[in-house]
Amino acid sequence: MDLVASLDIGSDKMVMALGERGEGYCRLIGTESVASEGVVRGYIEDRLKVKSCILRLLKKFREIHEVDIDSLNIALPSYLLRVEEKKEGCRFSRSQVMEEWNLMMLERRCRNMEVPVNEEVVDVFPVGFEMDGKNCTYPVGNSAKQLDAFYQVYIAQKKVLNDIREILAEVGIQEVTFFAVPRIFYKALSKGNGIREDIVVVDLGAEHIQVTVLIDGLLVTDVDLALGCNSIDRDIDTAFKIQDEGKARMLKEEYGMALRVECKNQKIMIPGTRYSIECHDLAYVEQCRLEELLEGAIFQIQQSGYYEELENGILLTGGGCRVHGIDILLNRLSGLPVQVAQVRNMHALKHSNLEHPEYLTALGLLMCELPPEEKPNKWKDRLGGWFRN
Repeated sequence: MDLVASLDIGSDKMVMALGERGEGYCRLIGTESVASEGVVRGYIEDRLKVKSCILRLLKKFREIHEVDIDSLNIALPSYLLRVEEKKEGCRFSRSQVMEEWNLMMLERRCRNMEVPVNEEVVDVFPVGFEMDGKNCTYPVGNSAKQLDAFYQVYIAQKKVLNDIREILAEVGIQEVTFFAVPRIFYKALSKGNGIREDIVVVDLGAEHIQVTVLIDGLLVTDVDLALGCNSIDRDIDTAFKIQDEGKARMLKEEYGMALRVECKNQKIMIPGTRYSIECHDLAYVEQCRLEELLEGAIFQIQQSGYYEELENGILLTGGGCRVHGIDILLNRLSGLPVQVAQVRNMHALKHSNLEHPEYLTALGLLMCELPPEEKPNKWKDRLGGWFRN
């Protein structure tokens, strides 16, 4: 049994997941979450608070699942990374049928590219392939004498990574592996079994919105929009002069709706006060901000150049998609099918455990792994004539 654990450090919530991974399957054992403290826009501002949150999560797994976690897969949002494009290739003495391990080795080379001493490569994701100079969606199973792969390389500041590593080491986590959002979404949402498909994700986070477009399994768009759903809290606070964003958030979470026309005509009390507001007015404030946020996401999808071909539509994830009616609003604005994302290719005792949109990143991380250090068959290398370009 190969146990794997993951941690998604969000601005509002930290989610830890534990799974059992084997050849061709992944089974969810459990998920736990706590309110996030000490994290501001993805950056660690208070080490002690972050450490306390992680300790609470580890304690829950120890008490509930009787497991001591000593290694973690960690999600790094795009706004903490810079991106470079990199080409890797291989030539053979004669035409060869490409296998999965050929791509794994090219990815491993790409991960080992030279970067400044204060930076570190944390992940790579393919954006295109060429076989004998011709574009190819997916080379595995096809023959060629030359294979070229083009990658988007995600690079982080070592200080950011070391801050996380040091906090985790203090709580007993010695092995940490970082992954970027596109890989996590692809692992969580693809059907697997070699099926290449289009996946469009709008991740509605508290401080940021992530837009990811994958066409035939290749990365086309990965954009971070630096305004998230917490902006709705600030709008409500300002509009009704509450002077307490915490109370504004409580109103949003209990009564908020994405569509004003679906509101019933009723008054609702502002928490902790004697004052009330109209439900229609609350929904109006929320819908105005949501339309702005979603229009920004739609524009980025349009910029991908595949907008008219997205038959599968848009998948929503993140805490923001809990707002009632947000899928309907995005459908009306975009004209595309919209649904809340659910992780695929994972088993669980309760299927409902796979349906929480806030947990998608942590669950996808359970299926992420690094490519092997060495090729599985050295004789193939020798006979195939493997050379670097």
